[in-house]
Amino acid sequence: MAVSLNPLVLLAAAILRIPARRIRALACGDEGALRDWLANESATRLAEARRDARVAARRLERLGARVVALRDEDYPEGLRDLKDPPPFLTVRGSLAPSVRRRAGVAIVGTRTPAEPSAQFAYELARRISGPVVSGLALGIDAAAHRGALDTNATTIAYVGNGLGATYPPEHVELEERIVANGGAILSEQLPGETVTRWALTRRDRLQAAHAGCVVLVESDAGGGAMYAMRAARAVARPWYALAPREGADFAGNERAIADGAVVLPWDAAAAARIIEG
Repeated sequence: MAVSLNPLVLLAAAILRIPARRIRALACGDEGALRDWLANESATRLAEARRDARVAARRLERLGARVVALRDEDYPEGLRDLKDPPPFLTVRGSLAPSVRRRAGVAIVGTRTPAEPSAQFAYELARRISGPVVSGLALGIDAAAHRGALDTNATTIAYVGNGLGATYPPEHVELEERIVANGGAILSEQLPGETVTRWALTRRDRLQAAHAGCVVLVESDAGGGAMYAMRAARAVARPWYALAPREGADFAGNERAIADGAVVLPWDAAAAARIIEG
């Protein structure tokens, strides 16, 4: 397998389950990063990886998607702040300079919110000037994406599935709207890979690192959105939490506020002014 920045090589390395640190080095131009590893791979395995990489590349082409490597110009800037940035992303849609810079707001929360919480996420997204970042999940994510789309604003989604395997399946139409409106769907999974709990947890750090700040709308203490809040702290992003109130489980919000998150009011216009200064 020739070592280069050809997307097929990056895809094949991921298919071979080569450690991410080695693929990161390759993606940054270190052509010696894989030599020792590949020396221990059989010719059969390498041939299979090349074949499967071509299949993956064709699948991306059919989706109108592409591979964006760590050192590429259109790689999202904020992800480089992570200790473990993805060596490459598969991207469907547009990553204009205004979208890939450290800007906008990541809006996160539970998949089963109380109706007022979902409405708040929707209304806040309508008022944000930068791109709205979320994860295409049910609940808060979907409300945030739709709020942005309904004002013709750009929104992007980091997903825990491979492109072409939309999760949840009922959000295929929402994904199409995001792409058609100038946004993007981004994944560090191989195309066609089904979602896993691990992948969903990992994508939370990408939402936080991409955005200029993170807003927690509603979460219990063990909710997946709490990973995004921890990631926000790790990459020094401002982080906010909607004020808890009766009628839903806001234990995650309470914990975030106790740890230093800025409290947001339930008035979405006032919350937007606080976030955007």
